[in-house]
Amino acid sequence: MYQRLWSWMMYLFGLTMQALWQCQYDDRVSAGSLNKTQYSGKWYFIMMAADSNTSLLRFGAMDNAVFLLTSMEAKRKLLLRGEFRLSQTMTCLSREWSYHISNETQEMILEGRPEQRTELFVKEGDDYILLLETQEGGLETFRRLMLYGRSPNLTNDLRLQFEHRASCLDLVAILVLEQAQAHCEIS
Repeated sequence: MYQRLWSWMMYLFGLTMQALWQCQYDDRVSAGSLNKTQYSGKWYFIMMAADSNTSLLRFGAMDNAVFLLTSMEAKRKLLLRGEFRLSQTMTCLSREWSYHISNETQEMILEGRPEQRTELFVKEGDDYILLLETQEGGLETFRRLMLYGRSPNLTNDLRLQFEHRASCLDLVAILVLEQAQAHCEIS
């Protein structure tokens, strides 16, 4: 009986360790060591996960989104410009953000929102990147994981990997952009 109980406990321990190990990722890129040339260019916003459905509300109005990431003249800044096609009106909206990069922190800091931190993760070479946005103070609090690709296509395998990572981060709400309309032009 003790041998059977011991075997069962070892089995449960193995499952627990396997579950914990599977949530360990080593693809984080330090913002201070980011190769800005390598990651500059066009990126398609594909899907996101958040800590609540409320955190996804403003993104649900989008059919698709395309971004252009460029290095600014200031050595420690990145400019992210986006074009969003709205689902209902099919119009395009433009937005832009400046990120500060410091060797002192692992994250990028959004200009005008010092309480928001953005971590970078590289997925499958240079074809996909993940951004984890966290804001613990200010007018709203949230955690959002966003998947961007050099192509707007989402494979089933990539979607499952993304959902697993979201689950590991306790992000319970998932949104996949419909991408039923043509992407807006960006250059």
